[in-house]
Amino acid sequence: MGGHSLTQYSAPRLYEIAFDMNRKREVDFLVHCFRHFGKRRVRRVLDIACGTGPHLIRLADRGYHMSGLDLSPKNIAFLGERIADKGRTADLVVGDMTDFRLRQPVDAAICMQDSQGHLLTNEQLLSHLKCVARAVRPGGLYVFDRYMASSWTDPARSWSWSRRRGGLVVRASFSALHEVNPVSQVFRERMFIEAVENGTRQVYRQTHLSRMVFPQELKALIDLAGGFEFVQWFFGFKPHQILERSKHPLLMVVVLRRR
Repeated sequence: MGGHSLTQYSAPRLYEIAFDMNRKREVDFLVHCFRHFGKRRVRRVLDIACGTGPHLIRLADRGYHMSGLDLSPKNIAFLGERIADKGRTADLVVGDMTDFRLRQPVDAAICMQDSQGHLLTNEQLLSHLKCVARAVRPGGLYVFDRYMASSWTDPARSWSWSRRRGGLVVRASFSALHEVNPVSQVFRERMFIEAVENGTRQVYRQTHLSRMVFPQELKALIDLAGGFEFVQWFFGFKPHQILERSKHPLLMVVVLRRR
């Protein structure tokens, strides 16, 4: 079996296939939040760190006017092609989640797949919250998820899975909590994707730093940033599962409302 390096757009394509899991349930939850927690009707939505668009495209399919922001030009180009292939439009912007401007404000913003973890200091997270507050209309919402560690003494966590799309088989593994720094709350994440199609094998590896933010720390930062009021947080994308009632949460999903 031969192998070769990835072309420019291979990695976003493989990432999109590998991580296209449980997104319908997550989008169902987002729509639930839009309908129950906002003080204005949600029509325009910004997907921050939108990546290859698993949430953006599904929300567009449900009639929302979507904007997408991502630091990767490759992701934005790939997503633009996906949107066009579906006969839809979206305002897609290459930009930094701590410093961006939209052409017009939105009624809600989302930031999924623990993408806030790329912000490695409280100062960066504060800049981000202030920036999002400028983009969201009063009464609008900001919904995001954050990875949680039930205990710092846990070993590195890892997940492996495979997905097939036509003749393409993608095997993926993801692990977190490597090289944890308990003072900065920063750790390393690793991702491995292997794709086999028509006898050709492609391998994609990525490692990056991420940062844990604790629930009470996050509440304090939200207050410090101003702009948003805390509405509720959940364990995963379950509208009736409040975070405090969860014994070993791995994911907190936070709902904020623009003041």
